[in-house]
Amino acid sequence: MHRFHNYVINLFILLILLSGKVVLSQSQIIDSEKNFNLNVKQFNEFIDRFNYKTDFNGNPVDSVFKSKITRAKYLDLLFNKDDVRLKNADSEYIDLKNEFIKHVVDRNLLINKYSLKIIAEAKSNVKYKNNSKEISIYLNQEIESNGVKWVLLSVKADFLDVLSEDTVLLRFIPPTSNETNFISLKRVFDDSTYQHYYAYHNYSYDPLSSFLFALNTGLVKYQYVNEIVYHIIVIDGWHIQVKEFNRNTDNSGWLINNIVKTNLDPNECFEQIINN
Repeated sequence: MHRFHNYVINLFILLILLSGKVVLSQSQIIDSEKNFNLNVKQFNEFIDRFNYKTDFNGNPVDSVFKSKITRAKYLDLLFNKDDVRLKNADSEYIDLKNEFIKHVVDRNLLINKYSLKIIAEAKSNVKYKNNSKEISIYLNQEIESNGVKWVLLSVKADFLDVLSEDTVLLRFIPPTSNETNFISLKRVFDDSTYQHYYAYHNYSYDPLSSFLFALNTGLVKYQYVNEIVYHIIVIDGWHIQVKEFNRNTDNSGWLINNIVKTNLDPNECFEQIINN
């Protein structure tokens, strides 16, 4: 009888332990489903949420959803909560974030997903002279009569930064050089990293053309994309950076990683982006 009593107690304890595991498993499933729904899985989904167009499940935002979550709150959820400036209560950045949200909500500002002012920065790996290098390739969308496509805008790489600045020496090809069969060209092309000073007025070095040349001559071999960062300069006075955060939390996917208030126009802002 005593042995049977112990057996019943042990069985009861085992059932409690098993039920605890089941409850834990169900809790994990619920958390996983919640995280999946809150996860911003694609960049286009980020834009739809930013525009207050779709809810967590991709359904159109309706009056019921609006009664529960305001646009300001929805925008706040699109920020990377693991940003140390937010976690450490950096008042300056938090004030900037709140100012940005208010600016967007008060003016009902939207992002056109096909805007030319959305720039994708594809941080990529290449082989240059058999050495691995990280470069940034900048793209935006181009609208044609039959649709939209992404196009190459520019490339940033240390091995493409080949020009030097010099404000001391005056470099030029003398006006009488033609009478000496342009013998001075030897000096011009030996003037390493300064040859651009001998080019025509308003000459601008084009890293993209240099990169394409390097690819087609085998000097550079493209490998793969490491990371994508979107630079959104659609909203006047603001530069928004969006990147993907892969983590098992309710704040994951494509999120705002940084916002900058700027007085630059979109073209100047783009120049600043690629030259930083």
